[in-house]
Amino acid sequence: MKVFRRILTKLIILILVIVLFGGAAYVIHYLPLSSPQGALEEYLTLLTENDTEKAYEMLEQSESTALSQEEYEAAVQAWKYALYESYQIEEISTRQGTNGESYADFHVEFLDSSDKVQLECDITLKEQSDAILGMLDQWNVLADHCLISGLRVTVPAGSTLYLDGEEADSAWIVADEQETADESETADGSETADESETADETDDAGVSKICYELPDLLPEEISVTVRNPILESLETTLDPMDGDVDYCESMGWKDSAVSSCKELAVSALKQIYTSAVTGDTDSLEELFQECLEDVTAIVGSQSEEFYRENDGTFPEFESVGIYDYEADFEDPVFSDDENGAIIAAMTFSYHYIVRNEERVETGEIWADGENAWELRTVSYTGEAAAEFVLSYYEEEWHIVSLTLPVIPETE
Repeated sequence: MKVFRRILTKLIILILVIVLFGGAAYVIHYLPLSSPQGALEEYLTLLTENDTEKAYEMLEQSESTALSQEEYEAAVQAWKYALYESYQIEEISTRQGTNGESYADFHVEFLDSSDKVQLECDITLKEQSDAILGMLDQWNVLADHCLISGLRVTVPAGSTLYLDGEEADSAWIVADEQETADESETADGSETADESETADETDDAGVSKICYELPDLLPEEISVTVRNPILESLETTLDPMDGDVDYCESMGWKDSAVSSCKELAVSALKQIYTSAVTGDTDSLEELFQECLEDVTAIVGSQSEEFYRENDGTFPEFESVGIYDYEADFEDPVFSDDENGAIIAAMTFSYHYIVRNEERVETGEIWADGENAWELRTVSYTGEAAAEFVLSYYEEEWHIVSLTLPVIPETE
């Protein structure tokens, strides 16, 4: 019996020693991780050693896009953390969140073997509510550094943007594409007053380009489609790691837009020539509202040509025809006009035929001794080119300016 007690006592003592030293080892292991800098150093070491499984366990994902293990590993591979030899960190700030949570922000530089900085990023850690062993602080890393936030995609006004087949949320539209990064979302999830304004609260008038600020994205390619009523659709891929993109210059005129502009040009020329004959300039106002003064002067000059020999006693002009026309467009211009117009400069080349009634001598002599004459239709043909500047806004084309030669060009 005494032997059994001695053995039991020794066993209990051995267990206490094991627990004591094991607990001490446990504390020694986790004590450095109880500070935000120590936790970050552990996390960065795991990244550079490509131990993504353990690194994933240190993530805090309650405040950003939740990543699966597979998504996290793909993101880590995209950022190529394992290629870097070392890192250096600088504490930016410690702060309290809106609900009293503690945060620590760090700037991290990843170095190559020659100690040159190859990658920089900001990483935030958040203190957890559950302490280690009930007494050691625990800090986890926000997953934001694995994602790309605040990426801006700019498209022409009136466009619809699709990302991976899904229409972009209008709430992502920012009022001014020159807004600074200071207006972006902070690490604790709070928003500045400027960014809280959504597209529903913003008037798009006066903006010929629309800028989307996208939410958190994984560093992987996504498909992009841009559709616009007057510009050719764009289908491409976007690598978020390449930074902000502006697709406006990549989109040319749609065939339907070209046809609409041609039709408008023909209507404009017919109206000008008709007004030059009738003298009715009131009818010009609706079509040439933005350049009425210049077009009225053009009509006056054309009218003088049509009536130049008969001093207005009867019209020489009989008819004018326009045919074999074509249009040459310059690239779209995205204006800063208040109406947010997209501008098109167009050279409109055409053939014309003008039929005049002219007094032609018959070779006979009238009773009063005057040379006999009669009115005959004489045709003049030629080529001309008009220079149009058109603007598209409020879902319509408008003539901004027009340069037009007087026809027919006769000596």
